[in-house]
Amino acid sequence: MTEAPNVPTFAVTRREEDDMSTRTWSWPAALLTLAVGAAGCGGTESASSSSTASGANEKPFPEAGQVLFEESFDDDGNKWGAIDDPQFGTARISGGDFVWQLRGRIAHQLPEVLGQQYDRGELKMRDVVLRAEATVEKGTGVAGLSCRETPDSDADWQWYEFVARAGFAAIRHADDRGNIEVLAETKDVSLPLGKRMTIEASCVNDADGGARLTFSLNAKPLLEADVKEPLDNGVPTLQAYTFPVNQQLDVRWHSFTILAPKN
Repeated sequence: MTEAPNVPTFAVTRREEDDMSTRTWSWPAALLTLAVGAAGCGGTESASSSSTASGANEKPFPEAGQVLFEESFDDDGNKWGAIDDPQFGTARISGGDFVWQLRGRIAHQLPEVLGQQYDRGELKMRDVVLRAEATVEKGTGVAGLSCRETPDSDADWQWYEFVARAGFAAIRHADDRGNIEVLAETKDVSLPLGKRMTIEASCVNDADGGARLTFSLNAKPLLEADVKEPLDNGVPTLQAYTFPVNQQLDVRWHSFTILAPKN
């Protein structure tokens, strides 16, 4: 993966809370960020792991089974928190939605309740099917989901992400220092502004120890990638990037669900 320039952004980090010993998640205002091509068009490197677009493989995408976590955004009981930064944007639960008005390049957020489970060694979300309903109301950036947030050797945290906008979608391996590796991508995507969309992604290990990553939009299988040496158990998240640089992206998240894959 290629490291991008050192400019301000939103990204994931951990910070110590004054009133607790466990850690939670926030958006800082100065970390390495993604290059323009990476954030909007999927990065500059092809995958070193095996990857394929849907249609090249007739194996069905994993089906969802038991619900592991469900968020309707009726309130902030799962402690997503609120962001209000004059330079980088806002995020708050309002009117039954999680509303992002992003100007800071990268937004990567998860609920404190899952962060605490990970810190205590209780989280079991390696193999998951993720589902979210969202509406992109403004901007030309990408929005989506991520899985397997784990420590990295050349960054603090890394993950697999599934992001899309009108005319572009990708499965990528990314980290909080702005490194991106594209595992699969397509330009065959129709996502009109203001129209509700359903995002579904899966991260499931196979019998050989590799992982299969899949990405669907509005119940249509879109992309898949096979990773030979996958990341391990980690917290799934919501994800977005502005494109072009710091052009505002407004995303309204209506729901987010984490499920176990059916056996």
